[in-house]
Amino acid sequence: MKRKSFHRTSALGTVAGLGLALSVLPIAPAHAQTFVPCGNVTALRNAINTSNTTNENITLAPFCTYTVTGTALPTVTGSYSVSGFNTTVARDAGTANFRVFSVASGGDLTLNSIHVRGGNLPAGEGGGIQVSGPGSTLVVQGGSVRNNNAGNGGGIAVRDLASARLNSTLISDNHASGLGGGVSHDGTTLQVNNTRITGNSADLRGGGLHTHGPVAAPPATATLSASQVTANSATDGGGIYEGTNSQVTLAFTGVTNNTPNNCRPVGAVPGCAN
Repeated sequence: MKRKSFHRTSALGTVAGLGLALSVLPIAPAHAQTFVPCGNVTALRNAINTSNTTNENITLAPFCTYTVTGTALPTVTGSYSVSGFNTTVARDAGTANFRVFSVASGGDLTLNSIHVRGGNLPAGEGGGIQVSGPGSTLVVQGGSVRNNNAGNGGGIAVRDLASARLNSTLISDNHASGLGGGVSHDGTTLQVNNTRITGNSADLRGGGLHTHGPVAAPPATATLSASQVTANSATDGGGIYEGTNSQVTLAFTGVTNNTPNNCRPVGAVPGCAN
């Protein structure tokens, strides 16, 4: 009996000691958040500048529009998210020409449930969003990129060894005077998942999507999964134009009803009915 009592006491002591040890372990702090009041663009500018140093995530008010006037928002150089819920960040139509979001080399931006609208950069790339430079990444989760305009990449431009991922996003009604009305991709990788690219236009090639890889760089790859590329227009490759040193892969994705054709060059995109 004494031996059993000894084992029971020892076990209880071990559990108690473990509980005490756990109770004094430091608790990891939650990732810092900065909340920007509805419509306060000055506070949004300040939050981006701060997060470029601290990597604090930024939260915007739900069902709210932040109208950017005067000059563009600061370029993203840190690693953080900007999250809302049916929240719009738009360039004011009466102000100077600029894109809405820019991500520079080494920057990592995730947009959650944000609508990006009204960017205008006729002589530049990425009217709505540009992600450019080695190591830079963009994730667009939910929301939309709509009614933006640029020379190339009316909605989004992925450039210079950057990468991007679009999840459950609407890319629509964007325009490029050159290439890629919806998206222009000459970075490294582009992943498009459960996304609609529709109603975009380009004066030259790739109404929905244009891909092109620099000769001295690895191929620019684009993979579209469970997505739709429809009702876009261009002079050639109304839906998708696969340029040199690039590769487009379709998985359970429809490319349909684009003008004057769906994909170009003929046969370049497997699974696309030209």
